[in-house]
Order: sequence, then structure tokens, then C-alpha cells
Amino acid sequence: MRLLTIIITASLIPSHPKIKLIQETIESLQLINIPSDTEIILAHDYSDNNNYSDYLKNLNEYIKSYSNIKIVKRENHGHLTGNIRNALQYVDSKYILVIQHDLPFIKMIDIQKIIYDMEENNNIKYIRFGTTKAPTSWDNNNIKKIRFFKTNLKNIRKLDSLYGLQVKQKNYTYTRTPAWSDQNHLCLTSYYTNIVMKECPDGCFMERILHGKNKNEEIHNKYGTYLFGKLNDHLIIKHTDGRNTK
Repeated sequence: MRLLTIIITASLIPSHPKIKLIQETIESLQLINIPSDTEIILAHDYSDNNNYSDYLKNLNEYIKSYSNIKIVKRENHGHLTGNIRNALQYVDSKYILVIQHDLPFIKMIDIQKIIYDMEENNNIKYIRFGTTKAPTSWDNNNIKKIRFFKTNLKNIRKLDSLYGLQVKQKNYTYTRTPAWSDQNHLCLTSYYTNIVMKECPDGCFMERILHGKNKNEEIHNKYGTYLFGKLNDHLIIKHTDGRNTK
């Protein structure tokens, strides 16, 4: 079994038929030291838009120089959840790195060392990478945001010992978070098949179902949500904003 598969999710955006956003994201993988046998699945939701069809032709042409990249497309619209579900049937690795097409990496990290840390500490089940996407999405490691989240999340007690806690492993440090996000994250493939896909039907927003479920230590042990890095660390990915880029 290979160690890692990367799923890059994509759907129709205003910049199509250009491939510039997903191309930037693919090329940013050079920063993260993926294993040499890593397969990259470009998972596309359904659309019959002509610009989308032309975009897929352009993308097919671009990936001819890559032996480890393939495009898969749903036969009907499944939203992000259904798109990932469709891609999972092509995964044969222990871990998956799920990436959105407009969230490229901008800082050098070693994904193999992160996986080693997860193997060493199986309480860390899901690792999310901080982004510039939105100040209210709880995606970076800003301690003020974590405290604000604690204050405003209803019916939660004793969060100081649970969220914002930094866990140092051999290679990196990770910060506990109550927030589950569909932005770039690393986890076991079984985490998706046994938890995410069972709890989230096609067409739903995974974040709306899984976000904020971590209300105590016992529940957090199930979802094991962590941010990569220490509090106030530099961001790891950026948002190129596919929805609003032409």
C-alpha cells in the first residue's frame, strides 16, 4: 500500500477555461516533499458548461507531463462531499491529503514528517493547514481567534485545556482546534470512509455538520482535529479565490 494520495477538488469557476489556479496548486506540491509514489487525483464535480469542458481539455493537455496525475469527474453534481466520495474509490493509500483547487501551499513543509508524527501520536487524526482565506474561518493559528471561538461557542466548558493546547511531536508542533474545515487537510483514508463519508451526505457542506462538534475531550478524541504548527505560526497555504477570480 502506498503511503499517500492527494485529492485536489475542483468545480466550475469564472476563470475557466483557464487552468491557472489549479496549475498553481499542483505546482505548489513541490514545497511539501511528497513521497515519490504519491498519486494525485484531480477530482472534478459535474458541470455541462462549455467553459468547463474546454478547461478539462486544457487540463488534460497540461498533465501529460505528469505520470502520477489523473482527472476524475462525477457524472452528476455532488457538491464537495460527493466529489470527494467519488474520488475515494481511486485511493489505495493509508493517508490522504485533501486540497481545494484554489488553496496552494506557500511555505516549505515536509508532509512525510507530518505523517510520521501522526503515526507516533494517533490522537492526532486530522491536521489542517492555516490559510489566508477568511478571518472568520478559524483556519490560522491566531490565539485571539481561538479565544474568541471559545467565548462564542455555546454550551462548551473547560476549553482552555482542550483548545489552543500545543502538542509537540518529534518533527512539528500541532495546535488543538474545535473547528473542522474542508480546506487543505491531512488524515487517514479510513478517517474519511469511517467518519466523514458516513456523517456527511452528498450535497451537504461537511463543515456545517462536523464543525464545532468537539465539545469535550471524549468527542475531540473521535475527530482529533489539529492545526499544523504553533500558535501564531506563519500561514502554510493561501486562498487564490476561485469563486471571484476571472
